[in-house]
Amino acid sequence: MDFHTIIHIILFNWKRIVSVTIISTLLLFLIFLFVYPVTYTSSVTILPPERKKDFGLGSLLGSGSINDFGGISSGMMTIASSEMYIQILKSRTISEFVVDKLNLKEKFDVESKGKAIAKLQKIISFDLNKEGIVKLSVDVTSGFLPSLTSNKDSLRTLAKQIVQSFIDGLNYFNNSKLSTKSKNTRIYLEHQIAETKVQLDSLESELVKFQQKYKTISLSDQMKSSLEAAAKLKSEITRIEIELSLLQNDVTEENKYYLTLQKQLEELKKQYNKFDTDRIDYLLSFKNAPELGQQLSSLFREVRIQNEIYVMLQQLYYKEKIQEKRDTPSVDILDEPILPESQSSPRLFFSSFIGGIFIFIGLCAFYLFNDSKFRKVKSSV
Repeated sequence: MDFHTIIHIILFNWKRIVSVTIISTLLLFLIFLFVYPVTYTSSVTILPPERKKDFGLGSLLGSGSINDFGGISSGMMTIASSEMYIQILKSRTISEFVVDKLNLKEKFDVESKGKAIAKLQKIISFDLNKEGIVKLSVDVTSGFLPSLTSNKDSLRTLAKQIVQSFIDGLNYFNNSKLSTKSKNTRIYLEHQIAETKVQLDSLESELVKFQQKYKTISLSDQMKSSLEAAAKLKSEITRIEIELSLLQNDVTEENKYYLTLQKQLEELKKQYNKFDTDRIDYLLSFKNAPELGQQLSSLFREVRIQNEIYVMLQQLYYKEKIQEKRDTPSVDILDEPILPESQSSPRLFFSSFIGGIFIFIGLCAFYLFNDSKFRKVKSSV
């Protein structure tokens, strides 16, 4: 069948083709308008998590290795952080949070929470661009005959609520999960501070009683210098012991930083033990003090040591509180979720027009096929 024959057949049947196409397109438009389910889409655009430099005890593990790559790896780390956001948002944990918050089991009209979660995960989609910006979209679809079975305003509101709930769920996850290391360190330091405070109060009370009993008020300047030096050494020993206790569950004993801390601890303990012997040149050792002075100096030393440790722990504690806050990535929104103004699907005129084109092509093919079949039958007769 040549081109001229095809044109001839189409022109011969053009009235029927055009009329059927117009009627079918109008019918298709009415189906899209009154019968076909409508979909409303709400979305939110999330900026990539900001990478913040650690400065608390929780940052001791491998903090130097990442910075060696500098700007070369910064883009890759941004994308990786954004992909982490996507995986968190896709998780069952966040979906369960959204289902419970919005009571989607009832709104989706399903029997169980599991089915509500499965339905929810089908209507969300994600897009990640090269700058690491994440776009989360939610499509809420009505049933057939939406004018009779669904409230369009409710669908629009639900789409926005679901998107907002995903953001709330991401914030909840960040606050409850991602700052665990710094949170555990802070709790540990709180416990140490409480214990040290009890010991300090007890020692100060004991020192006051001793001074009242023996009418002793102060020590010599040389002994005070020894006490000051011993207290600072003991405070540093305690700080390193805390660091080692925090590291031991996260690194092996062959870790270079862990080994360095152990060596420092051994050296400091050796220096501290000299205060209890007579092998010290520039300061008065506690062993060489008079007997009553030894008791007084011992009490003074313990009070000064516990006071130094208490101050050091307070400094670490507040630093770790700040680090805990910094470790919790805040969800920065570029475009807030809004109520969709119009349905995203179906696109009435566009969909009807495309449908009309396919109907037109189908009718042309139908008449060409019938004509070809008629010619074959006629030629065989």
